[in-house]
Amino acid sequence: MSYPHAPARALTDEEIRRYREDGVIMVPRAVDPNWLAMAEAGLEEARIRMSLLGRFMSRKVEGYKMDIFLWKRIDVLRDLIYYGPFAHWAGQLMGSQEVRFFYDQMFVKEPGTDAPTPWHQDLSFWPIRGEQVCSFWMPMDPVTRENSGLLYVKGSHKWPQRFKAVSPDYVAALIDDEMDDIPDINADPSKYDLGDWDMQPGDILMFHPLTLHGSFGNSSRTRRRRALALRWTGDDVVYAPTSKRMPINYRHDSVPGGPLRGAAFPRILPTHIEAERLARVRVEQPQPCKMFQSAVNNAVSALKLSASGDKVSRLKQTWTPPSKADAPK
Repeated sequence: MSYPHAPARALTDEEIRRYREDGVIMVPRAVDPNWLAMAEAGLEEARIRMSLLGRFMSRKVEGYKMDIFLWKRIDVLRDLIYYGPFAHWAGQLMGSQEVRFFYDQMFVKEPGTDAPTPWHQDLSFWPIRGEQVCSFWMPMDPVTRENSGLLYVKGSHKWPQRFKAVSPDYVAALIDDEMDDIPDINADPSKYDLGDWDMQPGDILMFHPLTLHGSFGNSSRTRRRRALALRWTGDDVVYAPTSKRMPINYRHDSVPGGPLRGAAFPRILPTHIEAERLARVRVEQPQPCKMFQSAVNNAVSALKLSASGDKVSRLKQTWTPPSKADAPK
C-alpha cells in the first residue's frame, strides 16, 4: 500500500500561528510541478466533462463553472488526494491525528465573467460540525483581484455569528433563516481587516471554514481563473445533516452525531482504510434517490424564498468591480 507523499517542506510554526490568528494563510510555491500538473489535468477533465449536478450549479451565469466531488469520477484527482502531500499540511493546521478527505470543488471563471462570489462561511453549507476542518484553494492560472482572486476577512473565524449560506447560484435550500445575515463587507471595507494575494500556480490558500471570504467577478478580458479546492476534516468532526445543509449523495457509514466514516469521506492519514480505498477503484456515481430528493427540496425552498421579497433583499451584497487603483500592489 502507498501512503501520501511527505511535502517538500512542512508548514512553519509562524505559518500555523498566522493561520490560527487570521483564519487564512497563503503559502507560495508549495505544490511541486508533478502534483500541480495532476491537479490541472483533473480540473480540465472536470471542466470538459461536468456532472449533472455541476451543470445545475453552473446554470445561471455563462462562463462560470462549478462542480463538486470530482474525485469520485476523475482518477487523477483521486490519486492526488490519496497520495499527494496535502493531507500532511491539513494535519498540521488542524492539530489532528486523523485526516479525512471531505470533498473537492472546481471553480472556473472565464474572461469577462461578471459573477462575484458572495461573502460566505464554508461551514454554513456543510453537514458537519467541529473545529478541526480546513480548506485549500489552488489556482491553475495567475490570479489577482482583477480576475477574481479571493478576499478574506482576517479573524472572522473567531466571530460568534454563523452566517446564512449564500452561494454564487443562491441555492435556496441551503439558506437557513435561523442563521445571521452576512454584513455587507464591501459597503464599508475600512471596517474590516481584509486580505488578498496575487497568486501563481503552485501557491495555495489554506483557510478555516468559518473565515468569511468571497471574490469579485473576473473583469479581465484575457485571463481566466481556474481553481481547485480540497477540504479536510480531523478528529473532532461529526456528521450533522439537516435539510439546510449540503446533501451527501454518495454512500458512507456516518450517523448523525458520530464521526465521519465510509467511502464518501476516506481516511488519508495516518493510514488508508482498505475498504474505503477499494470502493473508489472504479468510478462511483451519486445515488439517484438522494439527488432527486435534493432537487425537490431546493425547488420548494426557492418558491418560499421568492415569495418573500424582504428575505431576498437581505441576501444582496455590494460587489462593484475593482478599479486598477484598488488592485493589490
